[in-house]
Amino acid sequence: MNITTVKITGNGYWLNGNSFIPNDPANRDYQAILDWINEGNTPTGPDVIEPDYVALRTGPDGYASTGEQLGMIADGTQAAHVADVKTRFPKTITGGTTIGDVPQDILDAAVAKLFAQQLAEYNTAVARLALYVLSEGRAEVKGMQETGEQVYNEETLIWEDVTETFVIPAIPALEATVEVTTQEMGKEPVTTTVANPLITKDNEERAAAQAIVDVTPALVKTHVDE
Repeated sequence: MNITTVKITGNGYWLNGNSFIPNDPANRDYQAILDWINEGNTPTGPDVIEPDYVALRTGPDGYASTGEQLGMIADGTQAAHVADVKTRFPKTITGGTTIGDVPQDILDAAVAKLFAQQLAEYNTAVARLALYVLSEGRAEVKGMQETGEQVYNEETLIWEDVTETFVIPAIPALEATVEVTTQEMGKEPVTTTVANPLITKDNEERAAAQAIVDVTPALVKTHVDE
């Protein structure tokens, strides 16, 4: 989807000036807006309608009700009340429409989505780098592991975990080159020596994974470490 503009409304977003998108994380266009924000774009805030002096004077902070003003006339305070309202809301207040701030919730949602994406990519990259290098192979690994069983030690009078030795066989390094035989119609087969494509692919994938690790923000790495 090509997003050019996003306008905040009361309960959603106007996309490109012609499509209404609800404020619903399950909506795919809403998710596209989050991606658009994470690409460095900024939505336009909601329209804020500023009332004019008439609306203000007749609003809750303006003139008192008729009944209240009748009481003010009786005690001589009505004229001062009217003057106060006119002072607070002069005729120079003509109202209009301004642009409000972008709600923090949509910005926070974009940040959360970006963090989740970076976290997933980082974990995948780290897991890829943890695999052995095909051009180097892997040495044999020996160790001890618990079997899940226990035996009673009559000397110490406690139950002890049973362990056993495990061995992960070594994996030899792949040959750096392989021979490839090709044959064109009517000609003798030709054998050439080329770089091992498995090693080439392994190196490319490792480089791509390392590039992701290198650009991952420290905040994401700290989250994983903790």
